[in-house]
Amino acid sequence: MSAPRRVWTAVWLVAALTTAACATSSTTADVEPPTSVPTSAAVSVPGGQVARSAPGTGLTFGENAVLPADAFAETGPLAMYTVTGITPAEGVPEATTEGGAPYFLYVTVTSLATRAAPAPGVIGLSASADGRTPALTLSPTPGLAKCPVTTPPPQMRKGESYATCLLAVADAGQRLRQVIYWADTTANPALDYKSSPVVWSPSGPPLPASGSPAPAAG
Repeated sequence: MSAPRRVWTAVWLVAALTTAACATSSTTADVEPPTSVPTSAAVSVPGGQVARSAPGTGLTFGENAVLPADAFAETGPLAMYTVTGITPAEGVPEATTEGGAPYFLYVTVTSLATRAAPAPGVIGLSASADGRTPALTLSPTPGLAKCPVTTPPPQMRKGESYATCLLAVADAGQRLRQVIYWADTTANPALDYKSSPVVWSPSGPPLPASGSPAPAAG
């Protein structure tokens, strides 16, 4: 009886190793490689009064949106937000992603305040798979070389900028290709960015509505 038992043990080990190898290959195949995107932008501030970007504004990466410097202060100073891109991330701890796929998104924030004011924040910015629905988007965890923790200056004047990075996590099967501003902090319908976000997208053909990769041409 000992010989058959050894045979079955060997068969079980081969099956287990094969299954583990398949699982590893599948996981590796599902991971998107990082892409090269600008981490900051050189921004020129126009003179005179600058109009706020309307809900539903569509932009390509590298273009500017004028939005509240503080998402909770609809009548406060404005700021210019230049999203330069989004890329799959590496080196993010599993404790942060919890099985999701991490992405880094980069934005340059420029004050439009006419006098010294608190630095504009980034609340309301989020990665998105479909240009409407926000993905989980967080401040980066310490120690990420390509997404360092950034502390903006306490106060900024018109034309002063800082570049920062945010960490987004995609649900299973999602591909995050866009960035949205979707703050829902006012009852004013003219500022209803939640129902109609400002959207930054890559240049080129329109993205699939699902945010998933387009099928290959056959």
